Amino acid sequence: MARRGSGLRAVVKVAKAIDRANKQAVRDAQRREKSRQRAQAQAVREHQKSVREAERELKKHVKLQKLATKQAFKGALISANEEYLERCEDRAALRKQFIQEVLR
Repeated sequence: MARRGSGLRAVVKVAKAIDRANKQAVRDAQRREKSRQRAQAQAVREHQKSVREAERELKKHVKLQKLATKQAFKGALISANEEYLERCEDRAALRKQFIQEVLR
């Protein structure tokens, strides 16, 4: 006849199975948490990168705008200087003409 146990072995086996399942559930939860944290850290890094890129673009735009303003000012200054020199030449020619008329 088959030997009948007290059921203690079955209880121990069930307890061990529950313990293994619990440990596996904890490991899975930790794995999911780490994965979530990595994904969140990646999203933060990408956001920071996009912010830095936007700041870089803004600085570049401001720099180009300042350069354009400076060039426009230099152009206006050169143009004004040329007009001044032209007026000076015209006045010098008129003075010479007036002197010639007076001398005649």
